[in-house]
Amino acid sequence: MKKRFIAGALALSMVLAGTGYAYWTDSLNMTTKATTGNMGVKFLDLGLYAQYADEGKGWSIIDGVGDDGYIDSNYFLRGTSNYNIIAKEGSVEGYYDAADGYNDVSFGAKLVTPTKMNVTVGPYKALAVDVSDNIDISVENIYPGYAQAFRTDIANVGNIAAKLSKINITSEGQNVGNIKDMIGIAMYVQREYCEETASTLDNVVGLAENFDEDDIFTMGGVDFVRLSALEEKGFTPEIENEKLLTVSSENRMDVFFGVAMDPDAEGVYTTGSTDVMNDNDDTISMDKAVEISIDFLWDQFNEGVGNDAPANILENQNR
Repeated sequence: MKKRFIAGALALSMVLAGTGYAYWTDSLNMTTKATTGNMGVKFLDLGLYAQYADEGKGWSIIDGVGDDGYIDSNYFLRGTSNYNIIAKEGSVEGYYDAADGYNDVSFGAKLVTPTKMNVTVGPYKALAVDVSDNIDISVENIYPGYAQAFRTDIANVGNIAAKLSKINITSEGQNVGNIKDMIGIAMYVQREYCEETASTLDNVVGLAENFDEDDIFTMGGVDFVRLSALEEKGFTPEIENEKLLTVSSENRMDVFFGVAMDPDAEGVYTTGSTDVMNDNDDTISMDKAVEISIDFLWDQFNEGVGNDAPANILENQNR
């Protein structure tokens, strides 16, 4: 009896010793999830001027052909039938036929490596419209007194508003002769369907307004800035209404672009008209080529804004 009691007491002591070091615990967890948006600005709806009735005034091409010497802006009118073509069917070929025997000009405009837009922006439906980061416009075999206009839209297909911060324009080529003096460009950008203002159209930037009279020549009421002036002075405009809103808005930008060759009847760069016949070498401006590059540079809309906000209580954790 006595021996059995002692053994039982030892067993109990061992159990008590095993639990003597335990204590209560608890934990809390805070989970934060953050995702990033995306900013994407694309060209779309590229075409010859003009594609819509409200754009359709004045000229689309000045070529000196026929009694009028120009092609009316509604000649290539495409409307909203197909945003992925640059002109109504058969109109480009029709122009070539009409100009046959007068010039051998050819022209085109295309989106480079296009993809389908995956959102809807205004009238442009998702997966129905081609978009791209780059467009390629070509005008070949032009001559003094020829001018042509093009148009395109810029839309935000991301979910962060973008701000047009800079526009860079450069030109380059080998053996260009004097065509940088004779070839000029015109460009006007407007903002469409602005949410901040009552107006449906607002100026963004114009090209010629940033240059002096000596830097331009005028055709069809439009001032064209010589490539040589752009090269010498650069292009650093004040950009208005620069924000391009997110996909919840119809807002977008319209870009109108023109290229022309100075008629130069006074014979500054050529021999001029027969009334002038200056002693210049016309071959300097013949059979030449130049490539013009226009870069639209974008920041996210809040660049430079908000970092000076007054501190909150979190500043107490700063070192």
